[in-house]
Amino acid sequence: MKRFAFIALLALAIPAASHAATPMVLKASTSDGDGRITLGDLFDNAGSASDVTVGVRQGQTAVLDAGAVQSIAARNGAYWDNPRGLRRIIVTAGMDGTPSAVLPASGFAQPAIAIAPRAAAVRRGEAISVTWSSGGLTLTITGVAQKDAAVGDLIQIQNPSSKKMIDAVVIGSGRAAAGPNAMQTRNLLLSSR
Repeated sequence: MKRFAFIALLALAIPAASHAATPMVLKASTSDGDGRITLGDLFDNAGSASDVTVGVRQGQTAVLDAGAVQSIAARNGAYWDNPRGLRRIIVTAGMDGTPSAVLPASGFAQPAIAIAPRAAAVRRGEAISVTWSSGGLTLTITGVAQKDAAVGDLIQIQNPSSKKMIDAVVIGSGRAAAGPNAMQTRNLLLSSR
């Protein structure tokens, strides 16, 4: 009976692994028409993860952190290997699935824009102060950064006592914000650049 259960489990794992091994391909021109940015707006062959929301566009453009998009895709069973090492993905207003960029004389759309790396405010393995706030409640813990990150970047921080990961936004040298207000803080930081 144990052998049968193991074989059944293995049979279920193989299709999932083969699906995850096929990477999504970033579209040459990323746009969305309704303000809700999904994996299907960004990638060809997103499959069943096409409707997963990765961000919101409030103006003519939105800037997405490529690492955060990669993480959201992975949590939803999709895979993007980011072969060009992009740090940011620029999404413009346009019809869903229709390129909004003007095509150059060559007839090919311009690739998604990559923004040059900025100086890291947090280093991988560094102990940083994470503040979680909602309404009038504020909690602060010290956690360990899981990657180098600049101000405004999304980052995962490990709580050393529980070993759980916390999604946060870097707000300064050795500091990050988490919780419902963190994305508002990030938007303010990015708009002030």
